[in-house]
Amino acid sequence: MAKQNQTAGRPGPNRRSSAPAEGSAPGTFDVIDFCRKLNVTAELVGKWIWVSFPEVPDEDTRKALKEFGFRWSARRGKWAHNCGVPAKSAHQSDPWAKYGSKIVHQARGAV
Repeated sequence: MAKQNQTAGRPGPNRRSSAPAEGSAPGTFDVIDFCRKLNVTAELVGKWIWVSFPEVPDEDTRKALKEFGFRWSARRGKWAHNCGVPAKSAHQSDPWAKYGSKIVHQARGAV
């Protein structure tokens, strides 16, 4: 007799629900909508959204980015939001080279 999978049908630590958990990170569309409302240019790289500025943004903009979940990447000189998709550090690779990028929202008045 073949051994049955004793974990089939039971939730385990590696099983994911299809519904987002309450308090979970915003998804890509939520982050793009936030960028649209804040009027900042949003760049999609893989599944993350990156925001950069030609000069240091004002305190209110920085505060809004932080409160929404963006983190400053000093190494890249940009703000990043993982859109609920955590990843290991890309010290050895360039996400732009690996995934390419696409501007998903262009700030009004930006060139």
